[in-house]
Amino acid sequence: MRFSIAAFVGAFSMALFVPSVLACERECQVNVSHAFADKYQLLSDNYFTRLNFEVEKSLFYGIPADALTLTEKQAVTKTVADSVLAAQTSWSNTIFQTVFDTIFKDEPKFKGDCNHPHRVNQPPRGVNWTMPDCHNMDYICGNPPSICHFMPMIKTRIVKKLIGQLQARVDGDDSEVYLNFVGPALQDVLTTQVKLANYAATLHGNLNQILESIKASLINFANENEWKPEWDMEIKILLLTFP
Repeated sequence: MRFSIAAFVGAFSMALFVPSVLACERECQVNVSHAFADKYQLLSDNYFTRLNFEVEKSLFYGIPADALTLTEKQAVTKTVADSVLAAQTSWSNTIFQTVFDTIFKDEPKFKGDCNHPHRVNQPPRGVNWTMPDCHNMDYICGNPPSICHFMPMIKTRIVKKLIGQLQARVDGDDSEVYLNFVGPALQDVLTTQVKLANYAATLHGNLNQILESIKASLINFANENEWKPEWDMEIKILLLTFP
């Protein structure tokens, strides 16, 4: 009986002194969010590049070929292309916050206690988490291994939100990209290039069609053809370096 009591006390003492696992604090949350956001920015950049390509290809559709000289056409295209670049910069400035909110503010959010039940041991300062930690941290909480474990779910949540935001930005002539960027750029062109005065409706219509085609293509954003398989491991390795 004495041995049993001693064993019980020993086990109880060990349970009391299991090292606690720390949650991902602000600096860690920022780094984790950047790990994802950097990849999604690369993918979204492709759509703005495509938008510029479509402007060059289709902006003058339905307008007589001799309405402008080649130099004049290039100047018009550059004005609109510069506005697309400005729209891209504006969008890029939002990606990090969207990713951060999706991981750490939207439910279920990756915050809170990671000790009950105990799954992994906090590594010493300067030592990374491991892939087994990623595998073992099988419930949602606030440490990097939990984020690593549930990465497929996190990616799905982020992509769904980014697609919705991107589509809203190019959805017709009342969208942000049109109202704040390409629309005003085209209006500047029409003000300075009198040869296009009779083609204003055609040009605006072409821009709308271009934006509509980009909106439709966004359904493929970050799908298996766009997301590089090696990025998953890159992000996991990076995640596991954060305390």
